[in-house]
Amino acid sequence: MPLLKTALAILVLLLAGTLSPLAAKPQAGATTCRIVATDPGAGATIATGDKLYLRISYESQVPVRFQIEAFRQALRQEDAVTSSTPPYNAGQGEALAWISFSAPLRVDEIRVTAFDMEWQELHHQTIQMVVTWEAVAAAAERSLAEWVGPMLKHHRQVFDQAYDPQPQKPETLFDVFFLFSFMAIPAYLFLQIKMLTRCPSGWRNYVIAPLLPIVPLCLYSLVGLGMETAYWIIFLFRYFPAALAYLLVLWGVKWFYERRQRAASPS
Repeated sequence: MPLLKTALAILVLLLAGTLSPLAAKPQAGATTCRIVATDPGAGATIATGDKLYLRISYESQVPVRFQIEAFRQALRQEDAVTSSTPPYNAGQGEALAWISFSAPLRVDEIRVTAFDMEWQELHHQTIQMVVTWEAVAAAAERSLAEWVGPMLKHHRQVFDQAYDPQPQKPETLFDVFFLFSFMAIPAYLFLQIKMLTRCPSGWRNYVIAPLLPIVPLCLYSLVGLGMETAYWIIFLFRYFPAALAYLLVLWGVKWFYERRQRAASPS
């Protein structure tokens, strides 16, 4: 009985330690965003291909990204070209988003939605705003609001840091690791196919193991729910060297096992 009580006490402590970080995790509802300025303003007419810029003020306890949508009579306009959605840092800050159309169109509602890194919606704001895109021949370049230029520069910096987190020249060790990861992709695919086709059925279950994480992710992406391209590349460059190492070890174990079996069998 004392041993059982001790085990139960340890289990309770483990559960408490696990649930405490979850309870302290910031709630998604704490994120807010607000459109503080637009360029051009409401009622404007701009040329097709030109951009409607939105200045967004936000407060979030997690990194956040923004997506802009336009509506006409409550119908979402699908042919929009929108800005990229790099992740902005948690805390208080400002972000830039823009939307454009290549064909003449009039919209009457603009919506900005904040998402976390898993594309879970955190907050959105909708404003009633009439903007018209018209085909204008040889349209002169319009002057932008003072805040657009600096915020565009900041937006590009956020984008570069998100997809090129190491803009400085990599060290030699990083170059070697990158080259090894790149070469591991075709080497793994070749070895995977070779072992699947040549290994006896008893070994095939072990050979299939590296495919188990890849196949579900591929199926997940095919239905439109998967990772972004940048995350896919990071995953492949980190996973394939490990999968190749696994297959090489398995190949060595198989070779020693079969050699031992041949030595033990009567001649």
